[in-house]
This record gives sequence, C-alpha cells and structure tokens, in this order.
Amino acid sequence: MGELWIALGIVVGLGALAGSFTLAPTTLLLIGFWITFAGLVFGLPTGALYHVLLYRSLSACGRLPARWWLQPTSLHGELPARDRAQVLGWCYAGAAGCFLCFVGCALVALAAWRGI
Repeated sequence: MGELWIALGIVVGLGALAGSFTLAPTTLLLIGFWITFAGLVFGLPTGALYHVLLYRSLSACGRLPARWWLQPTSLHGELPARDRAQVLGWCYAGAAGCFLCFVGCALVALAAWRGI
C-alpha cells in the first residue's frame, strides 16, 4: 500500500511541475513563498513540540542520552509504548511542515530559474 502512495506522489509531483510552467514566474514565486511560509508556520512549532515531548518521555524513564538532540530519530526505539503515538505523531507533523518548506523553496527556485 505504501508503494501506491509513493507512485501517486510522483505522478502528482510531475503533474504539478508540468503545470508550474504554465504560470507566470511572479505567480510561481508568490505561490512558492506562501507554501514556504505555511511550512514554517506549521513545521517549526510542531517540530519544537516533538523535541519537548521526546525529551520529557525519555528523561522520565531514564533513557535520555547526553547529546540526544543530534540524532533524535534514532531514539524512537527507546520510547515507552504509552508515549510512542503522541511523540511520533508530532514528529510526522513536523516532518510534513519541513516537506512543505522544501516544496515552497523548490517553487521559488523554479521561478528564479525561469527569470523573474
């Protein structure tokens, strides 16, 4: 089932890329700016909340290593079962915001490449 979502994402992404060439560069720049802004507004608070919840969960059970923030995703296996869904939900939400930022930045770059 996961492969279906990947294939669908690729098809939609290629269709969006093809459609972006029909837009004026300034319109594409504005769309990219607002998508990047939305990704930051959504992704920064959710990512921060993920780190806070990960810290609280791992420190409560005594499994928090010294430099935990350098590779926090490697600690997901250490999460207690009762906290796993909540912490990982915020992790995925923050990752979605980061993805939106990447898409918006790609659209801004495409607008710049097409010559604003």
